[in-house]
Amino acid sequence: MTLDWGLGEYERTARELEPAAHHVVALAGIARGESVLDLACGTGNAAIEAARLGARVTGLDAAPRLIEVAEARAAATGVEAAFVVGDAQDLPFDDGAFDCVLSVFGVIFVPDPARAVAEIVRVLAPGGRALVSAWRPEGPVHQMIGVLARGMAEAGGPRRPPFPWHDPDAVRDLAAKIGPHPPSVEAEDGELVVEGASPEAYFADGETYHPMSVAARPLIERAGTYPALREEAIAALRAGNQDPDGFRATSPYRVLRITRSG
Repeated sequence: MTLDWGLGEYERTARELEPAAHHVVALAGIARGESVLDLACGTGNAAIEAARLGARVTGLDAAPRLIEVAEARAAATGVEAAFVVGDAQDLPFDDGAFDCVLSVFGVIFVPDPARAVAEIVRVLAPGGRALVSAWRPEGPVHQMIGVLARGMAEAGGPRRPPFPWHDPDAVRDLAAKIGPHPPSVEAEDGELVVEGASPEAYFADGETYHPMSVAARPLIERAGTYPALREEAIAALRAGNQDPDGFRATSPYRVLRITRSG
């Protein structure tokens, strides 16, 4: 099943992810004039940050509505960036077109990770680098999502286990299949703090606006299990809450640096 990330209001989640986008762009060490691709760009967090540094930026996403949002944001910010609708597994760019590829919690959701990694390496110039952030399977937000994912599978949704993008060895195994000179893969960790008025309010916001929840909720409701799963998911947020007067949780992530051979 392919999720339409244009559902709901992903803009809300994108604002929450901005600190991670800034971290990934900083790790990339982007220089003025470099060509940069923000892959599965969403509303353009990384693209806009890279453009501020003077890079020549292109953002690509499969959701036309999010591309429109990214274009409007870039214009309002006063930076130049091009945005196109496209498939991360079949990139509409020439070989070696980019010095740097960025993907902040984007390409990790594609159905075929091997194709995505091969495409990333293909469009990198020799010696170019890609930085991909992926959630580590830890923390209360991860546990909450796990509850809903289990409920969706039990209701007849997809049961395929997600590819472990957070595991450098798993990504190296994919990279090793790319020709006689596979790219190198390194990793660095980060953390994102998310906040809300309360665990209940944080969950309610997500179930109303997040594309995953908007897509999954009708299926789970038809199975009759949504009320119980909702309480279980909120309980996971309560258990990991770091703010007794509101809601705060730390979500750890990993940034994979994939460097094409020179």
